[in-house]
Amino acid sequence: MSVRGHTDFRRLWTGLAISQLGSAVGMVALPVIAVTVVGASTFQVALLSALTAITTALLAFPLGSHVEFKRKRAILITADVIRFTCLASVPIAALLGVLTFAHLGVIAVVNAACQIAFAAAAQAHLKALVSAQQLIEANSRLESTRWLGISAGPSLGGALIGLLTAVGSLVIDALSFLVSALAVRTLRTPEPAQPVRDEHSSRRAELFAGWRFAWEHPTLRPILISWVTFAGASSMAASVSAVFYLRDLHFDAWQYGLLMGVPSLGGFFGARLAPKLVARLGAVRALWWASLLRGPWYFLIPAAFPGTLGLLMCGFGFGMVLLFAGAANSTMAGYRQLQTPDHLMARVATLWSFATTVTQPLFILLGGLMATWTDTRTSLFTAAGVMCAAAILLPRR
Repeated sequence: MSVRGHTDFRRLWTGLAISQLGSAVGMVALPVIAVTVVGASTFQVALLSALTAITTALLAFPLGSHVEFKRKRAILITADVIRFTCLASVPIAALLGVLTFAHLGVIAVVNAACQIAFAAAAQAHLKALVSAQQLIEANSRLESTRWLGISAGPSLGGALIGLLTAVGSLVIDALSFLVSALAVRTLRTPEPAQPVRDEHSSRRAELFAGWRFAWEHPTLRPILISWVTFAGASSMAASVSAVFYLRDLHFDAWQYGLLMGVPSLGGFFGARLAPKLVARLGAVRALWWASLLRGPWYFLIPAAFPGTLGLLMCGFGFGMVLLFAGAANSTMAGYRQLQTPDHLMARVATLWSFATTVTQPLFILLGGLMATWTDTRTSLFTAAGVMCAAAILLPRR
């Protein structure tokens, strides 16, 4: 049966979609508030993003272990309510004239922690909510919504800031988490019993059980390595692409905005394509083909030149990368859930977040150094080569 007729999944999907769109608005609004309301420096604005990464690196394993043995719906609702409360405090503090950078820093840390717990609980609960045959399709729909939020969210955030001011737009973001919590609250499918802690297991073994399982799994280990490599190469490219677009190709700001938003629709369509690929090829082969086909398109970007044709080359190349990345991500998430025992679901899910967060800064630094030592075009060509190499690491069957 398709998840289209699964009432509880539709409720969960609706709640997640609204909160994801709200988060995209918040990503635009918070830096604007930091600059225009608090008067934060450039370093302080960068520090807000760094706090999110540091929180993920430090808390991913402890929170994954904590979530594993708790009721997942309670975690989902609690995380949403905390994020609603934190974000709602910003307009109130701004209205009273007491909003500070420290306040925004605390919100960045709390939101990051709640996002880790929410994502871990959502991954584990999704497997309990739908059947094994529906997992790929369910992840496809969730992934497509995420890409749609990436595409439309920043534009919507900018429009709301223009209409309501940055502080006012953050109210919309806060309310989105409240709607998400209410959606989870309406689920009617009984939640299964939670895993029981092994009294003979050490704290360290409990924390790293997800890592040990994934690393010893003959298929999940290369999938994790491949994913980290591709995500790192993407970050490496993103760190210098703005300079390449604006300085080397002389694109206008509005053209740069289009390149950052419109190609994300490729991820939306790729995610929706994933179930058909899996039905035809099987999960592992579908992941291999989607990963193999996503990287080469990025070579169109550093090969581009100034003008309309160059803009089209960049947009088309980026869109095709995201098309196959969306298909690969959906397939990977579903396959990972199918392979992971129920008592390790949350810890394996947080492993992916941790590995990505820890390695991406290294790739970003590498991209910046390479662009400095050579030029941005060479750095982007290298990133495209690493994206292609990531697919080679995957098993074919």
